Amino acid sequence: MNNENLLSKLDSYKTSFINEKKSLNSSNNTISTYLHILESFYEYIVENDAISELNDINKDTVLQFITRDIKSANSTKILNLAVIKSYLAFIDEKENLNGLFELRLKKLTIKRESVEVDALDDNEVERLLALFDKKSLSFNKNRDSLLIKLILFTGIRASECLSIQLKDLSIIQEDSVYKIKIFGKGSKERFVYIAKDKIYKELTFLQEQNYITDYIAITNKQKPMSRVGLYNVISNKMKKANIAKKGVHILRHTFARRLVAKNINLVTISELLGHADITLTARTYAKSNEGNKIKAVLL
Repeated sequence: MNNENLLSKLDSYKTSFINEKKSLNSSNNTISTYLHILESFYEYIVENDAISELNDINKDTVLQFITRDIKSANSTKILNLAVIKSYLAFIDEKENLNGLFELRLKKLTIKRESVEVDALDDNEVERLLALFDKKSLSFNKNRDSLLIKLILFTGIRASECLSIQLKDLSIIQEDSVYKIKIFGKGSKERFVYIAKDKIYKELTFLQEQNYITDYIAITNKQKPMSRVGLYNVISNKMKKANIAKKGVHILRHTFARRLVAKNINLVTISELLGHADITLTARTYAKSNEGNKIKAVLL
C-alpha cells in the first residue's frame, strides 16, 4: 500500500474536523452524519491505490465517491458533496494549500431536484384533531394531543419538541398566547407561539396530575421520549384518523403550507421554522397551485 501517509493524515484531520464541529455545538445527529460520510470517504481512498497524496484528490475523485452508489437519492449525494467540500476546505487551511480544493471543487455541484413536500390537507387536519375533541382523563390521549398540536401549530422539529421543558413556556398577549423558547439546530435560540386555547386543556391536565414536571414529551414511565417514540405516537394517530401518511415532519410541513396559504410574510415563516436562510423556506414552501394562478389572472 503506497498511500499510508495520506491515510494517516486523512484520519487525523477527520478527528480534528469532527472535534471542531462539536466545539461549535453541532447536534449529535449532525456529528453522526458527518462522521459516517467521512469514514466512507476514508474507506474509498483506502481502496484507491492511485491516490497516494493530497494533491491526487481532485474533482473526479470526489465525483466518483458521491456517485459510487447509483441508487443513492439526490439529496444524499448533495449532502455527501457538502460534507466532503467542507472537510477538504478544512484540510486546505491546515495544510496551507492556498485554496487548492476550493478551486478544484468550485464547479462541482449537483442540481437539487424539485420535490413537493408532503403535508396534510384541511380535511386530514380536521380528522386528526377530531381524535382529541372529547375531554379525556387518559395520560396517553392528553400527551399525544399536546405533542401533535405543538408541532402542527408551531412547526417545530421533532428534536425541538422533545427538548421542550415546562420552564420554556410563558404566557403573553393578555394570557391568550403561549410563548415557547426553542433551541434549534446548532443550539440556536428562537421563540415560537401557539394560541393558549389550543393546548391549555391537555397541558393543565398533565400538570395537575403531576405527569409532567419537566420535559413535555415523556413516556408512560415518565422518562424523556425518544425520536422513535414520537414518530410512533404521531404515525399511529394518523392511522387512526384514516390518514395514509406517516411521520413527524409532515406536521411541520403542514404548518408552513398553511401559513403560505394565508399569505404570511416569508421572513416570518422562515424565522418561525428556524431556517438559517430564507431561500430554503421559499424553495420548499412558496409554491403556488393552479387555483391561485387562476385567481391571480381573474383579479
